[in-house]
Amino acid sequence: MTTSRPKKRGLWIDTILISSIFVLSAVLLFFFLAPKNDKESSVTNGVALAAPPEHQTKDSKFTGIKIASIISGDERMPYSIEYPQTEDKEFNKVIKDAVYKTRDTYLASMEEILQKDADKVGKLTITFKTLHHKKNYYSFVLTQNTYKGTGSKEKTIQTFMYDKKNNKQLFLNNVIKNENNLSKLIPFVQKQIKSDDQFKSYINTTKLKNSTTPTFSNYKNFSLTDSSLYIYFDGAKLSDNSNAISKIKIPLSSVNSILAKPFQIAGINPDGTKKKQIALTFDDGPNAKVTPKILKSLKKYNAKATFFMLGSQAMYNQKLAKKVADAGHEIGNHSFSHTNLITLSNKKIKAEINRTNEEIKKATGENPTLFRPPYGSINERVRSQNKLPVILWDVDTLDWKHRNPKTLLNMVKQYSHDGAIILMHDIQPTTAQGLDSVLAYLQKQGYEFVTISELRR
Repeated sequence: MTTSRPKKRGLWIDTILISSIFVLSAVLLFFFLAPKNDKESSVTNGVALAAPPEHQTKDSKFTGIKIASIISGDERMPYSIEYPQTEDKEFNKVIKDAVYKTRDTYLASMEEILQKDADKVGKLTITFKTLHHKKNYYSFVLTQNTYKGTGSKEKTIQTFMYDKKNNKQLFLNNVIKNENNLSKLIPFVQKQIKSDDQFKSYINTTKLKNSTTPTFSNYKNFSLTDSSLYIYFDGAKLSDNSNAISKIKIPLSSVNSILAKPFQIAGINPDGTKKKQIALTFDDGPNAKVTPKILKSLKKYNAKATFFMLGSQAMYNQKLAKKVADAGHEIGNHSFSHTNLITLSNKKIKAEINRTNEEIKKATGENPTLFRPPYGSINERVRSQNKLPVILWDVDTLDWKHRNPKTLLNMVKQYSHDGAIILMHDIQPTTAQGLDSVLAYLQKQGYEFVTISELRR
């Protein structure tokens, strides 16, 4: 029996194996020993400069707005940062870049400080507040507090404005018509600075005058609510002796005439006096045959209205429901099946309301802002099952009963008044037929057509 002997391995195979082991060892050694460039986890001269951060994202109370956070519990250079995330990637990048730039500047400063004194402890926090104007405009006010282990704390403000409908960033020159109109803000700014003990003694200094000169660059940090325009100044830019933030509040009614049209508040004349307002409301839709005609007439008169939708109708007419919302009209909840809610159990009441909220959100992308009970039938038990403002009406046109365009107009003429809420139904063909005459009459009487929320401001 012959035993076969294994062939000897060639020298060239041993050479390749040995070389491979050396190369792999060198690569691993490089990755383990190479200095880290990421400031989030770096070591210099044995001093740990920043522990790896924790990233989180959670929902905010505003639809489509999330709260992103970065937290590092490093012993020497900790930081806690929160910033908004929207549905627009480009806008998100602008905010994220600004926040990371602030963080990296802080870390770089702490690196230098710790090289000289390893016992120093710094701290950076960035928080933000969300303010909104009308339906689609959001202001994010980021407040930064920095301490570098020595000296006093630094506090600064940075703001960003977001147009949710068009997914883009806005600036003050989008809100105020032109730079010349900024001069109308100066009296408000000076008045509030004079009333501030920290700054009133600097009112005539060159530094303060230069910082409040009406240029968009001086007023870049701002926010907008339904009633006010806020301007933010870093205290260090107003005087040499303050790090406080000065917030100037300017009533929109006082500067309404210099605002671009989308930001003007309803009901204010150019001279600041109040306009007559009226709120048109439509129940029981959206209806595939009637609602489009209603929308066409409203558009003709540049009129905004409020539509109290049934959940069942929003479910079957999703595209039409979205068309109503996209046209700038307000959407309210009118229950799912138009049942008299006071006859139902608490569980069924809540189901009627919640299911309608869900269907409206599914169709329009927005939550309803108001609630109107079917037949206006409401008691404390029904109210307790609903979190939305309950809206009834002042003028019942009885369009569902008479179904006559001329009678509709006569009812409006007889009972309409400043601040009235008019009830109609966008399931009645005769209402669509008579709406043009109603709008023409009210416009001639000097009424401005507003949504319920605008009327309630």
